[in-house]
Amino acid sequence: MPVTCPNGHQSESTDYCDTCGAVIGGAAPDPTTGPAAGDTAKVPAVAAPTCPNCGAPREPDEAFCEVCGLDFATGQLPVAPAGGPDPAAAGAAAPPTGEDTGWVAVVSADHAYFESNQAESPDASVTFPTDAAVREVPLMSSEIQIGRRSDSKGIFPEIDLSEPPSDPGVSRRHAALRRQPDGEWVVVDHGSTNGTVVRSAVSAIKPGDAVRLHDGDHLHVGAWTRITLRKVGTAT
Repeated sequence: MPVTCPNGHQSESTDYCDTCGAVIGGAAPDPTTGPAAGDTAKVPAVAAPTCPNCGAPREPDEAFCEVCGLDFATGQLPVAPAGGPDPAAAGAAAPPTGEDTGWVAVVSADHAYFESNQAESPDASVTFPTDAAVREVPLMSSEIQIGRRSDSKGIFPEIDLSEPPSDPGVSRRHAALRRQPDGEWVVVDHGSTNGTVVRSAVSAIKPGDAVRLHDGDHLHVGAWTRITLRKVGTAT
């Protein structure tokens, strides 16, 4: 038969209250001190939020999973381009194969792009890195990941934008450059939080779409990063 817990709830269980978890027969808990001793086993722990698709840890304010690209609002995954690898596959980026593709990615900090971002969404905590050096990343394989390194998540992008100065607007697994059979490249956004803008377009490309790039073309990611593709030996 039902019993009454110290808080006045009716409970079918005779050891702990079905409603509040209080010990049946124990004294009513002091509301100023929290649950009575011995009741902690009945208080459920709050699990850290994870991606429902791949199980990767997620921040409460993230719109997309940084590992598989899942849109948390719609539950949709990025669409893989025909013949390309699945952008929803979790895990580390494939290591370079050692193949010299004859191209480099020139990575720089673009102040004009930073200012346009600040004009649209001001964020006083993000400042432009005036001492950022221009660097070249050789494209040594047919697929190059763009993002920010994460040892805990097993993410090691070839174009690592966590290197000082770290661009906070870049997702861990942001986008990829993929070489085509004709030697040219396409860029595919993995469903990043802030998107990928090609050739200073008005809007970012759609996640999963393969957008062709040519020698000298550039793309913007994050708060200030500009990435320009160059064939080796051409003027910069």
